[in-house]
Amino acid sequence: MAYRRVGAVLTAAILIVFTTAGCLGKDSAMQPTETLAQAAERVEEILQEAIAQLPSDATIDRRPNLDGVPCDLSTGPVFSERSAQVIPPVSGTWSETDVLSILSEFWERKGYTAFIDENSSNQHRYFVRTDDGYKLSVRTYDRGGHYDVRLGASSPCVWEFGTPGPQ
Repeated sequence: MAYRRVGAVLTAAILIVFTTAGCLGKDSAMQPTETLAQAAERVEEILQEAIAQLPSDATIDRRPNLDGVPCDLSTGPVFSERSAQVIPPVSGTWSETDVLSILSEFWERKGYTAFIDENSSNQHRYFVRTDDGYKLSVRTYDRGGHYDVRLGASSPCVWEFGTPGPQ
């Protein structure tokens, strides 16, 4: 009877060790991800890089930063987004439609992958993705007497503080 009890205790102990090792193995194998703060910094960097390509007399009207936007309806990963409107000078030294060619050529030289390039009668959309999953876009909208041009940049989905805790 004592052998049975010792055998049961040893079996339970071995199961606990293997279960714990399996759980710890999964957590230790999980690689850390960017934090939301790091993603927001990178989004700002790539948007500023795009803005720097535009003619120096462009007026840039920044929109409010969006940080911590849920990637889906869960309380899981989030993303960061930045946007701006580009306004050409009144002098007419360049037009709003020039922005599209300036940025598409720049992003092509950087090796970014275009994944939307659409023309319609009153708008053009051009979206690219960086090697690390960030997205940039330029959109032009024909408003009759003028064009609206919007730039955007967003991060991939990240966990706010990096790798999520155990679920």
